[in-house]
Amino acid sequence: MSAASVSSATGVDDILARSAAIAPDSTALIADDVEYTFAQLDRAAAELATRLTPRTRVLARVGNDAASIVAIHAAWRAGCPVVTASVMVPQAEVDRRASVTAVSALLNPVSDEGLRVDITDTGVRTPAPAGEAVVMFTSGTTGTPKGASLTFAALRGSVAGIAVGNGLPEDGRAPTTPARDPRIVLVPLAHMGGFLGVLTAWWLGKPALVVRKFAADKVFDLASRYRLGVIGLTPAMVWELVQDRSGRSLPGVDAVIVGTAALPEATRLAFEEKFGVAVQRNYGQTEFAGAIAFERPQDIAAGRRPAGTVGRIAPGVEVAILDADGNEVPTGEVGEIAARAASAMSGYLGPDGKPTPVEKWMRTGDLGYLDADGFLFVVGRVRDMIVCGGFNIYPAQVEAALNELPEIADSAVAGIPDDRLGEVPVAAVVLHEGATADSESIRGVLRSKLAAYELPRRVVAVDAIPRHDTGKVDRDAVARLVEGQLS
Repeated sequence: MSAASVSSATGVDDILARSAAIAPDSTALIADDVEYTFAQLDRAAAELATRLTPRTRVLARVGNDAASIVAIHAAWRAGCPVVTASVMVPQAEVDRRASVTAVSALLNPVSDEGLRVDITDTGVRTPAPAGEAVVMFTSGTTGTPKGASLTFAALRGSVAGIAVGNGLPEDGRAPTTPARDPRIVLVPLAHMGGFLGVLTAWWLGKPALVVRKFAADKVFDLASRYRLGVIGLTPAMVWELVQDRSGRSLPGVDAVIVGTAALPEATRLAFEEKFGVAVQRNYGQTEFAGAIAFERPQDIAAGRRPAGTVGRIAPGVEVAILDADGNEVPTGEVGEIAARAASAMSGYLGPDGKPTPVEKWMRTGDLGYLDADGFLFVVGRVRDMIVCGGFNIYPAQVEAALNELPEIADSAVAGIPDDRLGEVPVAAVVLHEGATADSESIRGVLRSKLAAYELPRRVVAVDAIPRHDTGKVDRDAVARLVEGQLS
C-alpha cells in the first residue's frame, strides 16, 4: 500500500485508531521480540477504553512494553489524560501522584502478559482539564517531583516539528504495508523522551521498536537486524557503548541524538571515532515536550561546532538568558535559561490539581549562555551550582576538565558542606580499564585547567557514576559517596 497523508485536522490523540484504519496489518510496535499490528493495538485499546470513566484523569504505571502503550491510548480514546509513573517509582510516590491529580483509575500493565492491563477504580470522579493529554512528574528546580501538564496541541507541535526536521510535511506520514524500518526507543516511556519516541515513530509512519532495558549487546543485535537510521541515547548509554570491547559496529545507524543530560565532550569524540557516527546534542525538558535547542547536521558537516554546545535554538522556540531578577544578561554571560514555545506545558499543577499558567518566560532551572553565533551552552543546574566562599562553580565545567584527562572515562562533581566556605566541590571518577591515578595526581593536572576555587577538594575513584533512570547524575549520591570515603 502506498503512503497516504495524515490530515492536519487530526492530532496525536487518535493516531492509533487513524493508523489502524489506514494500514491495519502494518507493524505498529516491536516489543520483547513480538510484533504487534496497528489493528491489534487498536482493538486492545478500544476494549480497555470502555472500562474507563470518560474525561477524568487516570494514572498508568508505564514500562517499556506493549501493554503500557495500550494503556496510554486506551485512556486517550476515553477522553482521559494520562498521569505517568515509571514502574521504578516507589508505591508511596505513585499514591501521592494519584492523590494530587485526583485520578479515577490506576492502570497497571501486566508486562509479561502481552497487552493485558489491570484496572483499579479509585472512586474519584473529578473532571480533567480540557485538552490535557498527559501529566508527567519532573523534579524541576526542586527535589520534590512536580506535575507538568501538557496538552495534545503541545505534543502535536513537538512531533510536527520533528516531521519537518525529517523533510516530511508537519502532518506526518501514514504507515505502509509492509512496514518501514522501525524507530528505536531506548529511553523510558514514562519520561518525555520515550513517550515522544513512540508518538514520533507513528507520526513518521514507522513502527516503534521499544527496548525494555538498555544493554550494549542489545543495541548491537538490533542494529544488525534493522536499519535504525537515527537513534536516541542518554549520555550514560553513549558511555557504555564507548566502553564496549566486543568490536561490534552500528550498521545502518546514521546519527545519534543525545539528550536528558550533559554529554562530556571526551565521550562524544570517543564515540564518533569508534563508530564513525555523528552525535547530535539535543537540549530539551519535559516541560517543553521536546527540544529547546539541538545541533543541526549541516552545522556538524560544516565544522560549526563549538565545544560543549547543545546547538542552536529550535524552530518555534524563543530563549532568553536571565539573571536572578529576571533581566536578560549580555551575550556570553551565564544566567538561567528561560524559554517559551507553543509546545510548552500549560503549567505545573497547583494545590487544586489544575495547571498554574506559566509567566512570560518559563525558567528551565538550567544555567547557560548564548554566544554571538546563536549557539546555546548549558553549564549546569541552578540547584547544582556550588557556591564556594562566594564564588559560583558549575559542575559541568569541572566535569569537562576531568573528562579531558586520558585516565578518566566518566566523572561527576557535587558540593559538600564546609564550615569555612559554605560548600566545596568534590568529584567521583571512573577510570579507564588499566589506568591508575589518585586524587592528588588528578588535582595536580587540573590546577592548569581550573580556577583555584573550582578545584575539587577530593577526587575518589568509583566503579560507576550514580545516575537517575533518566541518565542524569544523582549528585546527592555522588556527595554521599565522597563523604563516605572521607569519614
